[in-house]
Amino acid sequence: MRIVVAVLWMLVGFAASEAIAQENLEPAPEGVTGREIAERVEDIFRGKTSYMEATMTITSPRLPEPRRVTFQAWDDRPEKRSFIRILGPPKDKGMGFLKLHPNMWNYIPRVERTLRIPPSMMLQSWMGSDFSNDDLVRESSQLDDYDHELLGIDPKGASARAYVLQYVPHEDAPVVWGKILTWVDVERSAPLRQDFFDERGEKLREMLFSEIRDVSGRPYPHQWSMIPLDKEGHETRIEIHEIRFDEDFDDAIFTKRHLTRGGSR
Repeated sequence: MRIVVAVLWMLVGFAASEAIAQENLEPAPEGVTGREIAERVEDIFRGKTSYMEATMTITSPRLPEPRRVTFQAWDDRPEKRSFIRILGPPKDKGMGFLKLHPNMWNYIPRVERTLRIPPSMMLQSWMGSDFSNDDLVRESSQLDDYDHELLGIDPKGASARAYVLQYVPHEDAPVVWGKILTWVDVERSAPLRQDFFDERGEKLREMLFSEIRDVSGRPYPHQWSMIPLDKEGHETRIEIHEIRFDEDFDDAIFTKRHLTRGGSR
């Protein structure tokens, strides 16, 4: 069975490479590896720790008007823990999400209940958006759960001259995506775009990064747009208001007691 799976992955990888080749990619420079670029992107995007304040705007044909959710988020990559507090709208204010690898909990203040989110729900929609629980708390890792192949350089890129990487998951990795194509700015190493494919090679969603600004020497995208290709008229945009890196966090942030407090820290 493993041999069959490996052959199928070879065919999927070949098809993706062929599709990219048709876009006239330039050869990858010598001495630069896909893993090296992926590590740069991860460091730019997350650092060792990060704190952010952001607004998420959800657009859907089912909504009479776009829905906006404001939140704070703490991410501690070395300790594999994260915390998110919802600041608005009023009906959701005080909700919290705590991840202590491999567990995740959700606190709902209006009923004063804390629920454990099982692994089977990590890919469910987060706060009714096109992002999943896993996207926000990063239980899976695009750095640790995938191999990274540098396919070449796209001279046009998503918005600039860009490296094109193909992420293929490890055989036993707990991930949903069959592969991810990633565009990374050649000059600044900033992430520009990601395309997500299922195991059959069908592209299901696009993630676009824009409004890149310098933050402590990092070229950080302040706007993320998630577009599901199987849901017409749907889009979720996250706008970053504040982002800070590599600070020391109080361990009390990542506790169930803080989760149920319902306030910011």
